[in-house]
Amino acid sequence: MSEQDKYYRNEAFETFYEKAKKDYAPQLATYTPLDEQTLAERIGAVLRPLYDRAIAAIFRGNRRQDAELDADAISRGMGSSTFVTDVKRRQDNAAADDVRELESDYGTKLADQLYKAMEGERDRMLEVEKFNAQQRNAAMEQAFAAAKYLYQAYLEAKAAQGYGGGGGGGGTVGKKEKPAESQVKNSLAQAVAAARGQVKANPNGAGFYAKGDHELASQVTNSDLPKYVKMRGQMNGDYSASQLKKFRLMNLE
Repeated sequence: MSEQDKYYRNEAFETFYEKAKKDYAPQLATYTPLDEQTLAERIGAVLRPLYDRAIAAIFRGNRRQDAELDADAISRGMGSSTFVTDVKRRQDNAAADDVRELESDYGTKLADQLYKAMEGERDRMLEVEKFNAQQRNAAMEQAFAAAKYLYQAYLEAKAAQGYGGGGGGGGTVGKKEKPAESQVKNSLAQAVAAARGQVKANPNGAGFYAKGDHELASQVTNSDLPKYVKMRGQMNGDYSASQLKKFRLMNLE
């Protein structure tokens, strides 16, 4: 039987555990991967202008060559001869071949970069999922540890309510007094604070108010000076100053 099995299906423990899971709910990362169309548009927005300029340069060069060929033919008195027409057609075909080659190269590079970009999106998504899984596991471990700590404090407080100080006389054993309710609450408050990692629990917290130096206890209860605030946290967890004063006075009665 694992350690968890010893606690699960225990109503008191489950109560602490459900509360602890909310307290330790992890901060998860979110990431929405870009779809293929969006990636293609972004990559194309970078690549396409480069190829368009190269294609435009081919057409400009082809028109310049045609113009030069026409001018040369006219200067030779050839006019619109079949020879000139044939040469211009070959030049046009060569330009078209160059454009097709550029378009093919564009398609290849677009596909290659799109594949890498999609792989990158998948990798980032996996990293986010891995991070979230680690966060969840760590949170579950912290919640379980906190619940176990609180459960033990609960058992101790419950046991303390059934037993206490002062005995009877005359050879008989009298019923012992229960500890003050404030002491039980005080102990549980320390346990909660310690389990949350807010303060280090001080097992002498109740005794500090009941039997400690009255002037120091008053300062710890009421002062807002940092050192007394820290001591108040160590002794009592999350209780407010007014609650602490009430509990302290109850213990001193």
